[in-house]
Amino acid sequence: MRKLLEANVVDCLKYRILVLVGEIDLSVGEGLLARIVGLLRSGDVPLLIDMTGVRFCDSTGLNVAVDAKRHADACGCPLVLFGLSERVERLFRVTGLDRLITTYPTVAEAADAITDPITATRGSPCDGPGPAPTCKG
Repeated sequence: MRKLLEANVVDCLKYRILVLVGEIDLSVGEGLLARIVGLLRSGDVPLLIDMTGVRFCDSTGLNVAVDAKRHADACGCPLVLFGLSERVERLFRVTGLDRLITTYPTVAEAADAITDPITATRGSPCDGPGPAPTCKG
């Protein structure tokens, strides 16, 4: 059976990146959300989700993004996405998710916003410097 989505973690000094490659649909949604929630619970650093390798995303992927953002907010762990394809970015705009979840074109812009929110152009004003508290759960 062909694996639709690869999800690999890259730990950096000030943040963690979840690199996604493949397709996000109903068959991978539950597992992807569990992976993200696990990273939010175990991490004391912001989570950046790399979407540059995502070729397809349906409503399941949008729901995963919303649920991930809710968990991140509950945990106090900053969460941003970057590298959305034109199609996925359009889905975020049409559904209004672009107002709920902060996205950036590149990893550099996402990392700058997370690690230095005062100078970021699109970062959340609530993302303070220093480690975020871990989630208890």
